Amino acid sequence: MVKQTGLLVFSLLFLPALTGAQSNCPQGFVYVGNLSGSGSFSEEFNQKKALKLPENATLDDSFQQSTVRAASKKGKTDLRPQDIPKGIVIIPHGTNDHDTTWSVSEPRLTTIKEGDGTASTRYEFGMRLSCRVQTSPFNQQGGDCYVEVEVCYKPKPVK
Repeated sequence: MVKQTGLLVFSLLFLPALTGAQSNCPQGFVYVGNLSGSGSFSEEFNQKKALKLPENATLDDSFQQSTVRAASKKGKTDLRPQDIPKGIVIIPHGTNDHDTTWSVSEPRLTTIKEGDGTASTRYEFGMRLSCRVQTSPFNQQGGDCYVEVEVCYKPKPVK
């Protein structure tokens, strides 16, 4: 009985904090997950990553993200908010120190095909993530870098 009460208290006190810390999605959006990667001085990170949206997710294509910070100060990207698929919001961030850069680019929303080849209502969102450690030739010891993108979608309103 004491263990059950302790578990209940833990769940009520800490579970909302843990799940809330996981999502920075705006109100009215559904959290999908995070795309992430890390690199080091000896190994730059530069890969495409993807997440599947929940089955039967419908996107509100009247929503278009209006601003995005798609790179660190020294990072380079040509990503513009209008390049992000309608109904999707991304929240990118990464290592923020003078020896690292990060960027995100090439967002893509695709429809996942069923086993028989017919189109389904399941979507996959992906994009390219990059980060690298920039150190001077005199200092070959660098830290690590990381880049992360929180992905959310706005459900289509029910009529």
